[in-house]
Amino acid sequence: MKKKIVYALTAAMMIGAIYCGSSTAVSASTEAAKPASGAEQAASSAETAADGQTEENVYRNPLTGEITETDISNKRPIIAMLNSIHQALPQSGNSSADMLFEVPEEGGITRVMAVYQDPTDVGNIGTIRSTRQYYVYLTMGLDGLMAHAGTGIYAQEVLDNEDYFTLDFMKISSIYWRDDWRKNNIATEHSLYTSSENIQEYLDSHEDIRTEHEEEFVSPYTFTEDATPLEGEDANRIEVTFSDYKKTEFDYDKESGEYLVSFFDDEPYMDENTDTQVSVKNVIVLPTVQEDQDDGQHQKFDLSEGIAYFACNGKYEQISWHKGEMYDPLVFTKADGSQLDLNVGQTYVCILDDDQPISFS
Repeated sequence: MKKKIVYALTAAMMIGAIYCGSSTAVSASTEAAKPASGAEQAASSAETAADGQTEENVYRNPLTGEITETDISNKRPIIAMLNSIHQALPQSGNSSADMLFEVPEEGGITRVMAVYQDPTDVGNIGTIRSTRQYYVYLTMGLDGLMAHAGTGIYAQEVLDNEDYFTLDFMKISSIYWRDDWRKNNIATEHSLYTSSENIQEYLDSHEDIRTEHEEEFVSPYTFTEDATPLEGEDANRIEVTFSDYKKTEFDYDKESGEYLVSFFDDEPYMDENTDTQVSVKNVIVLPTVQEDQDDGQHQKFDLSEGIAYFACNGKYEQISWHKGEMYDPLVFTKADGSQLDLNVGQTYVCILDDDQPISFS
């Protein structure tokens, strides 16, 4: 039976203990629930691989938990601001992202922030649009390098005050181009692209740009082979209403074990590069306080702490989240306060006004 849930953000945490599935963990937590770095994982004399086999010197993607051929854990992720306005779809490069964050902007539209730990061979990425203050905070928490086309005024203030470098089209136009067909048939603002090749060539030619994490950086996520909420309720379909304009749906596909993502009214969320529908293993829905600024010209989100909902393998449970300061990562915890293990695979995070409806069925 379908349950419609509308939650208001409160200071209260969850009632009762809801526990996440816990088969063999592939990224073990250390003291204070800090996840091990990729280098620490690789140094382990025996590490359990994704296929259940024991291997030595296993490297993993810190954003998905998946095995990688080389150690990419110390690389700063590349982050792209993708255009999700209806007429601008399909996007390119979205299915290759390790994590996708969707958050509303002014007027009820959303942007999708795509995060790539290693964008090699992704190809075209776009279309690219401007960023906002809360996306900048999410980027800082991941120590990422953001590709975008301009900023809102509050985002620019943060970037200027912190002297935080980004790959802004307004300053670094050489890695971007406009698609002529889109420019002539849709609109100029829906025509801007970059690519994994262009970004890498630019970074390789500018040695002054930091492309690796600082020594003190700790990846915020841990993973397990089966993160199914053991006492969770059904989440075969998830509907997230960001506004009157934008809704995102997730339908669990038992055959693949992933959620197929759709936009608006069940339109498959496609990747133009691969002509495939975006699918993810983990879905996190995070309601929080959204406020208008400047008579609705800008939006503001409370990114301190609160409750959220974690779905995996057709089940969901209530969890907690916290971020805090601008450079702090967004962290997810279980009802007992311990770190939430995500399922190995890609993750989609929806951040929205706590007055908006969320449904699980």
